[in-house]
Amino acid sequence: MPISHMSRRSFMKSTALAGAAVTLSAPYVRAQGASEINMIGWNAPALMDIFARAEKEVGVKINYDVLPAAWSDVMAKITLWGQTGYDGIDVLFADDLIGGLWGMNGWAEDLSGTDAWTKNSGDIVENITVLNNAVGGVYRIFFTMGLEPFFYNKSLVPNAPKTWDELVSVGQSVTKADDGIWGWRPLGGQGHAFNTVLLMLNQAGADLKTLQDPATLQALQFMYDWVQTSKITPPSAISEDNPAVEALAAAGKAAMWWTYDGGLANILRADQTKVTLENIGMSRWPKGPASDIGLVHGWGWLLSKFSQKKDASKEVLAWLSSPAIIKQVSLAQSAAPPYRSMFTDPDIVAKLPQLTIGSGWEDQIRGARFREPIVSSPQVTQLWNMFDKIGSYILSGEKDPAATQAWAIEEYQAIRG
Repeated sequence: MPISHMSRRSFMKSTALAGAAVTLSAPYVRAQGASEINMIGWNAPALMDIFARAEKEVGVKINYDVLPAAWSDVMAKITLWGQTGYDGIDVLFADDLIGGLWGMNGWAEDLSGTDAWTKNSGDIVENITVLNNAVGGVYRIFFTMGLEPFFYNKSLVPNAPKTWDELVSVGQSVTKADDGIWGWRPLGGQGHAFNTVLLMLNQAGADLKTLQDPATLQALQFMYDWVQTSKITPPSAISEDNPAVEALAAAGKAAMWWTYDGGLANILRADQTKVTLENIGMSRWPKGPASDIGLVHGWGWLLSKFSQKKDASKEVLAWLSSPAIIKQVSLAQSAAPPYRSMFTDPDIVAKLPQLTIGSGWEDQIRGARFREPIVSSPQVTQLWNMFDKIGSYILSGEKDPAATQAWAIEEYQAIRG
């Protein structure tokens, strides 16, 4: 689910909340309320500079701590905080899973009436508004929103396939397994397969509330056939994460693939890469039976329901969410912004080539969904694991599509009760 510089695997090591606070004097006297808040997020020097400015300009000292390195530790810690009503953290950096976990379990403050949302909601991408409607509130103030795009190497595939059938036929025409060149390399390992599953389910028009419909089986069969029948995807896909697929793409071993949009920079700057801005393609997804929509993901600031410093936190969030600061965050993190007006900003476009490749960023994200139903359910972690296991069963061939669907239906019912 991560994007470049924001991977769950790139959190700095920290096993306790022991980050040092930056202490700067306030430029004005606050009328009332707390003059400091506690925030936890990545270890990112560029963001520390921005937070230092917030302290000066808003008058609120930010005591900043760093999230643990291991994603399992992150989820265990923040789940415990939510379950116990821990009030030692006011603002959290939250990806889709953290946002879903806290928002859908009533642990996050609804920010829909705050300046951080109302002053910028007219410029926010529609994808985020759709997510907010699905979860019933504004539980995160987004500072990035990325995409899981469909990429292709124009040296192997001059034109992007338009349909699922074309994906298969084109993939077969360029696959040279003996040379390690495969027509289609989706992310299938290390906790990324759930994205591939959701992409295909959405494009097939599956009933995500039950998974009991024919469209679900059609999506699973399509994925299964990549490896077992059409042989456009290697059996090793089951263990390949985004760094692996990006390295293979850079080496010219992938004709078509998907990774997170931030991975484009990794491919372009890899040693001896065979991929350049001239021969890489990025398009809307090959259309399935129902649609050609993709998936989006993002990071945002979340305000804890248990915070004793909500007013001060909301002031900080209002400042951080201003277009000027979001632009600085986008540039500092090389990540796509959540505000539509920035898609053509010259500074951001120069830093993020994914905004202008192909039909353009606004067209690329059109209709793309967040990871529903995972992020719109209280059982976030269980559903994440379930959908990821669906991908593992299918891509490994451990279960055939019918058996996988039967398992998923039973598992789904057990999780949701």
